[in-house]
Amino acid sequence: MLRIPGPLCRPRADPEKETEELVAVLRRWSALLRAGLPADRAWAEVARTVPACARPRPGCCLHHRVRRRAARERLGLDAEGPCSDVGGSADRAGRRPWRRLPGRAAPPDPGWELVDTALTAGRRAGAAPAAIAARLADTLEAAVDAARARRSAAAGPRATARLLQWLPMGGLGMAWLLGTSPADLLTSPFGWIIGVLGLLFTLAGQAWTRLLVARATRPTGSIEPAVVLDLVAPLLAAGRSLTAALDDLARALPDAHALRAVTALLRWGRPWEEAWEPVAQDPLWTEVAAWLRPLHRSGMAGARALTETAAAVRQQSRRADERAAEELAVRLVVPLSLCLLPAFVCWGVIPMVIALLTAGP
Repeated sequence: MLRIPGPLCRPRADPEKETEELVAVLRRWSALLRAGLPADRAWAEVARTVPACARPRPGCCLHHRVRRRAARERLGLDAEGPCSDVGGSADRAGRRPWRRLPGRAAPPDPGWELVDTALTAGRRAGAAPAAIAARLADTLEAAVDAARARRSAAAGPRATARLLQWLPMGGLGMAWLLGTSPADLLTSPFGWIIGVLGLLFTLAGQAWTRLLVARATRPTGSIEPAVVLDLVAPLLAAGRSLTAALDDLARALPDAHALRAVTALLRWGRPWEEAWEPVAQDPLWTEVAAWLRPLHRSGMAGARALTETAAAVRQQSRRADERAAEELAVRLVVPLSLCLLPAFVCWGVIPMVIALLTAGP
């Protein structure tokens, strides 16, 4: 097989770049499927266009992941994650997998896990893999755009937070430049008290600032409600009902076994709110249930309606991120006023005052 030369073993790229590469791979594979190629040959052709490292290892590069997927498709094995290179456990059908490369297993890749989930659910629903791949590529690309928008909105407040954390140290440096050594502050009990107070104010201000930034930042790497809606949409387009599509997703999505209890209750005719009680403690499924509830009650739970709903969820999330960034910029004033400015006074202003008062005529 012709390989594009690459480095000996490429380091893992940042998550956004890996997602962009995965989006390009999915779109190429979808186009080849629509052109009439079988799935395994399509994966193999896509692998030819991706740079490869010289020493394959678990999860080393995108090229070997795609090649591994082509081999699994050729042998008719269920997808169990392209990073699963170690071990010899049987697959879901009880068959022994093909011989795997020695070495350690790579950590799971959320993007490829999502690909496995979508294709497995689509296979159960009888949906076209090309449509599933194209829709998933759009979903992942939208997630990258949303992450960049969140980072851009939070860039200003984050820079302010970093600047504020160094403010007390700046005061100490300013006092040193003006001729007051930090050791001069420790020559008296009063100086020790001022130094300790400055340290306490600094630590409290930095901890408070980090807490505010962490609360205003959405955790990354987790599945969002918009992604779930996008995964369900092509299943509905293939003719599945909303309950059956959710059940297909529950069987394929990792750690979503509790969702099968929801689909079972819906099949038994239980009310919508009662059916979702088994996952009431999970924020993801609680939000998904809230967005699906009007579509379920109105009978408009079609692929187009679900796609539009996913777009609305993303827009709402983006506005929430922008509001969180604006509120963070305002809330940072509190640790600045109560902690970091007093620390600046303790380490920058008071040492100079002490030096001036103790200086001889």
